[in-house]
Amino acid sequence: MSTSTHRTTTARRRPRRPAEQPAGKGPREPGAGVKITLGDVDDRIDERIDAEVTKSNIAILMAGFSILMAAVAAVTILLIGAESSDSDATADAGAAHETAAATADISAEAGEGIDYEPYKRPDPTLPAVPAGEVKKFRVDVYEHVTKVSDDLAPTRVWSFGVNGKLNRGAGVSEPMVVNEGDRVVIKLVNGANEKMDVRMPHSIDFHSSEVAPNKAFVTIPPGESHTFRFTAKHPGVYMYHCATAPVLHHAGAGMVGMMVVKPKDLAPVDRELWITQQEYYLGKPGEDADMAKMEAKEPDVIAFNGYAAQYDKHPIKVNRGERIRMYVLNAGPSLWSAFHVIGTVFDKAVTDNGVAHDVQTINLAPSQGGYVEFTLDREGSYPFVTHAFADTPKGASGTLVTKGADAGGMEH
Repeated sequence: MSTSTHRTTTARRRPRRPAEQPAGKGPREPGAGVKITLGDVDDRIDERIDAEVTKSNIAILMAGFSILMAAVAAVTILLIGAESSDSDATADAGAAHETAAATADISAEAGEGIDYEPYKRPDPTLPAVPAGEVKKFRVDVYEHVTKVSDDLAPTRVWSFGVNGKLNRGAGVSEPMVVNEGDRVVIKLVNGANEKMDVRMPHSIDFHSSEVAPNKAFVTIPPGESHTFRFTAKHPGVYMYHCATAPVLHHAGAGMVGMMVVKPKDLAPVDRELWITQQEYYLGKPGEDADMAKMEAKEPDVIAFNGYAAQYDKHPIKVNRGERIRMYVLNAGPSLWSAFHVIGTVFDKAVTDNGVAHDVQTINLAPSQGGYVEFTLDREGSYPFVTHAFADTPKGASGTLVTKGADAGGMEH
């Protein structure tokens, strides 16, 4: 650009003409008047133009350089900001992890001297469908101090009791069972008396229902009750839980359970069992669950039916050759389950994902459920676990033992 401009201005120059002197006179004296010719004016104009063009080109170059440096500075600031944000995010995540980890001592020794309910093994046999044309359930909210593991301190669990059945001595809520098409009436009582020890508002949400939640799943204060109705139109294994905010805290403190809606054409089997997988986040010994652990998804216990490894220490007895149906719910609130019975294959598996045959494992997201059917062909001991093996040592294991094996007839 500067070169072409310079050529243009140079082309416009005129040949310099010599200055004329008047006839008969000699050279000009110093200080005498100066005569400026048209050529002189043109030359000065051309020089001025060249100078201005040069200045303009320099200015353009400097402006371009300034823009480039500004862009580099902006990119540098963005990169530094991104690195700072990443560092802050990492620091925040680390702080959250440390907060969850830096909780009170929850060892069994730390819980010594705290009164709690003695362990009582929940019966894994599926309850019967209530009598009557309309299936009525009174659901009592109660809070209780119990253990959920032999190796840890007692904890306060928030639970549901069903038609007078309260699982004191464990952390699980009782299941409810109806048939497809049944009319259902739910009466929620939030702490009927002082023994229920309820200190806050609660509610109940049924995944098996089709209702307006703002009317059916309302939160009620301690001592109050609420009734609503629905028709169980859809067969399956469903979750029910407290829906009072924050839901994570109420569900993580124990307020979850199973409702089975049996299909109309369900064939009979020899034995029906229920298994609810549930996470427990222990706070200070004898006190409420730890919300920071829930947010970090760091449970202390993952148990079947409310107590770590209880069906290993107190196995479920079955018979060789009988057809068994196990109803399984992953109540969460946050981790997946991969339910598996070691030593057999599920002939049939029915979950939210459909019907399948010849299945090794059913995969259940939090709140999902289903049932599996199988037969144990040999005498023996058959462990059942979540195949997410990092969770199994936290208590998500149990055992089916055939009665012949229990009597010493185990086959190898």
